[in-house]
Amino acid sequence: MKSFLTRVGPWPLAITFATLAACTEQAPSPTAPPSTLRPHASTGTVFTVTNKSDGTEVGSLRWAASQVTVFDDVIRFDPSLAGDTIVLSSELYAMNPLTIEGPAIKGITISGVGTDRVIRARNGATLRNVGIKGGGGVFGHAVWAEGDLVLEHSTVWNNHGSNAALYGYNVTLINSTVSGNTGQNNASAIAYPWYGSLTLINSTVARNGPAPGISPWGTVSGTPRVLLRNSILAHNGNPQRNCATTYGVFVTEGRNISTDNSCGTSAVLVADPMLAGLASNGGPTMTESFGYQSPALNAGINCGVAVDQRYVARDAACDIGAFEFTDFTVVTLTIDPNASIDATAGSALVTGTVTCSRGGDQFGVGVLLEQQKGGKTPTVVQGTGTATVACTTSAQPWSAIVTPSAGTFGTGAAAAAAQTIETAKWITPITSSRSVKIVRPRR
Repeated sequence: MKSFLTRVGPWPLAITFATLAACTEQAPSPTAPPSTLRPHASTGTVFTVTNKSDGTEVGSLRWAASQVTVFDDVIRFDPSLAGDTIVLSSELYAMNPLTIEGPAIKGITISGVGTDRVIRARNGATLRNVGIKGGGGVFGHAVWAEGDLVLEHSTVWNNHGSNAALYGYNVTLINSTVSGNTGQNNASAIAYPWYGSLTLINSTVARNGPAPGISPWGTVSGTPRVLLRNSILAHNGNPQRNCATTYGVFVTEGRNISTDNSCGTSAVLVADPMLAGLASNGGPTMTESFGYQSPALNAGINCGVAVDQRYVARDAACDIGAFEFTDFTVVTLTIDPNASIDATAGSALVTGTVTCSRGGDQFGVGVLLEQQKGGKTPTVVQGTGTATVACTTSAQPWSAIVTPSAGTFGTGAAAAAAQTIETAKWITPITSSRSVKIVRPRR
């Protein structure tokens, strides 16, 4: 019997055989343009942090920051510090461009003690695989970058000050999260200047307040540019306001989610992303996960990032935000060895069972039956049928009447294939096939 099922994928309701074939606290005037993101490989000097000291001795974070002189220098960490927290009693001050890269698997957390900002970078900063918490002060209580500020695979949370947790001239977040920070005035999460820009790519900004989530800062002049691409802004501000203003150039690409319409409506879905709260979900830094019924699931468009914040591979239809959902419902689909024939109609009844790793879903089972009949002129009889199932975590029976497109089925050997159809996007499609015997029903 030849094999006739050649691809796995969702079938349409009407199944055909063909479908189975495929230094000061005053912020200076920002003037710097956006910079090009650097690759992870460094061509400069690597300074390695070997201890969690708050001092300036060799191997401390403060020592490493003082050694940086050029743009390509980078601060990394001894593997023994992966997943650790370095607590700073006062801000980490860097005169030169600052790049801090935590271990990719477990990351590194840099924490303040609530009375001063965590990092001040006079010539900009890049943070990768880094968590920033415990900052305090007036503005930029997590990070104040007097230049470009880039966060990749990083999380900023639990920082409390008068203004936004992040201040920079041109701020870019890729696969990063800003959650649970307090800011009273212009913004609570991220502030970008009227001369500068903000770019959010597959990032999540959630539950910051009471000020709006994102906002320009400084004297009202110039035209700020905000780019949102496949990102989430949710439940920021009290009263809620995710974006303080859309004044300037607001560019939305892919598809974004906002829990209000303050960020515009073009390429922005106004909905609740059903975030589960900041937690350790794997990877170098904490993330805001969501459940299988979230509108963020598989809703990204033109995704340009291959992994999420945790370095988990993204689907071709990526999720919106920094987190990629992977807890899909898994289906087990079986076909019984015998099918019964209706001699009058020439159809056959194919049966089997279906089991789901998560209950509560209803979907279809599409069936294809093929039988080669002998004689002087062998013929092949094919037919299709469907069944509807309510899937649970225990095996449920299904049955489908398969009507041939031409001719009639007879007793004897045949080949059957069954596939889930019309499934929700959180259900992984599956196909099952086997040889069956068509028999006359018992009377």
